[in-house]
Amino acid sequence: MKKFTLSLVAIATITSAAVADISIRNVGGEAKLFYGTNDANDGDFFNKSQSYGNVGVNLNGASSVGSCATCTTLNWGITGVSTMGLEDTLVHNTWVNQSVTGGSSKNFAGGNNINDGIWIDTLNLAFHPLDGISNTTLVLGRQALDTPFVFTEKWNIAQNTYDAAVAVNNDIVDTTLVGAWVGRSNGHDFTSKRAQALGVGGNFAGGALPAGNSAGNVVVSSDGISDNEFDRFLTNEGAYAVGAVTKLIPAVTAQAWYYIAPSVAKVAWLQADTDYMGFGLGAQYVYNDVDGAADTGSGYAVKLGYNYEGLGLSAAYSDMDDKLTTASNLGGTQSKLYTEGWWTYGQVSAPDTTAFNVSATYDVPEIASLGVYYTNADHNTDPDFTEIAVTAGKDLGNLNLTAAYVNTDIDGQKDATNDVQVYATYKF
Repeated sequence: MKKFTLSLVAIATITSAAVADISIRNVGGEAKLFYGTNDANDGDFFNKSQSYGNVGVNLNGASSVGSCATCTTLNWGITGVSTMGLEDTLVHNTWVNQSVTGGSSKNFAGGNNINDGIWIDTLNLAFHPLDGISNTTLVLGRQALDTPFVFTEKWNIAQNTYDAAVAVNNDIVDTTLVGAWVGRSNGHDFTSKRAQALGVGGNFAGGALPAGNSAGNVVVSSDGISDNEFDRFLTNEGAYAVGAVTKLIPAVTAQAWYYIAPSVAKVAWLQADTDYMGFGLGAQYVYNDVDGAADTGSGYAVKLGYNYEGLGLSAAYSDMDDKLTTASNLGGTQSKLYTEGWWTYGQVSAPDTTAFNVSATYDVPEIASLGVYYTNADHNTDPDFTEIAVTAGKDLGNLNLTAAYVNTDIDGQKDATNDVQVYATYKF
């Protein structure tokens, strides 16, 4: 079952055929096994010191409260992660930044034991406060979000979520208006006490993956049972966002977003996408106004794509100026830029960077879904970056199996790093 996600681009209609005051519905989830290994620092593939793995389980559902056609809905979800005791046997590192008994969470070598983690990743109420007057939905509590600068990342075995209050209005035809306040998150927080204690800044490149791994895309932190480190979001006051998504222009989806993090920064995002006869064209613009900075920063990206009978092709280009602070997720590591890499995040969105991405996907009927992705980031001062990723996936009933190969090359390093990854996801 697909997990309930509050997308601020396409809000799901909340309906219920409840026959009682409280009814439980839409219960399901996923069980996952993720494994990766690499040859960083002249290491050997499949050696435990070069490998990272996790088992994860998510259970989620929704409960209708009331007997009306537009009932209040309680949405809930629980996630648990474990190494199944395989640390220092088959793997030396984890996908989720779990805590360790007797050592640092950045390295559980020797006799240290990594703790299993279980936490509530979703718990919110969705309701219509002006039912019959205005088409407005309020969602209060812990939830997944999907906006350009604050969103739930789905590449990891466990997803980051947010404690937030969100209002969505659809009274204007073909238009969605959004207002939100975000208070806490369990994605990495640039200013959190944990990040400071671990010496982490910017992209969380330390974390749980092997030293020298150029990815290091750890987002979710788990600190033992029931504590998933939902830290403040950017500041003690949280952050505020307003947005509008409209299709009033024929064949065009346009969106505008503005975020305020008190005493930190103001950021904005503009985007427009169109499709015609299989061809797609998109443009993005980002803007940063950081408190205390002498100048504002900006950047842009453009994309051209084509889709035909299972074949997907795209080419994208982006340019971030030297005054830009960030174009990435404020509660994670990824960006929504068209040029974003498949595995290594934080490169194309860095200041003073031009980047391009070329991707090709193809669904071979009854065999597999294939993908090839090439990303290049040209930094003015930092070493340039290149990534090549090749993927193959297959659905077998409720089970999806995906394999990936990633080659990451950073100028100045002795050798490129190669990662081999296997993903198994069973939906129930």
